[in-house]
Amino acid sequence: SREESPLDVTDIGRSPYQVFLGIKLRRADTEGVEIFLPFRQEFLREAESDWLHGGIVSALIDIAGNYAVEAKVGEGVATVDMRVDYLRPSRGDLTATATVVKLGKTTALSDVCVRDLKGDLVAAGRARYAVPRKK
Repeated sequence: SREESPLDVTDIGRSPYQVFLGIKLRRADTEGVEIFLPFRQEFLREAESDWLHGGIVSALIDIAGNYAVEAKVGEGVATVDMRVDYLRPSRGDLTATATVVKLGKTTALSDVCVRDLKGDLVAAGRARYAVPRKK
């Protein structure tokens, strides 16, 4: 288990996009990952709304699923396909938890749940990632 820390080059992700989003890694192990996305005004779908844009939620699902697979295979993976079910409006800080449900020779499948600060499930996703061939 890891303490909450900003993602940087010493973490399992090295993406400037993730640093820009402000994502924090709370847990990463072979059982799965948990990441935290602190709220920012720029994430709102409209200036007059308190709902987060769906693209932010889907990015969080992709990143969490990716890390769950990386924790299993030990190296970077690429997204092949992703599905997102938006279950209710997302507001404020979000937490995503991801687990690998199938690890094959060429692809891996990850399930992700996104919750708000109250613990309400706001979105669920499933993503498939290309697994690097063993050298």
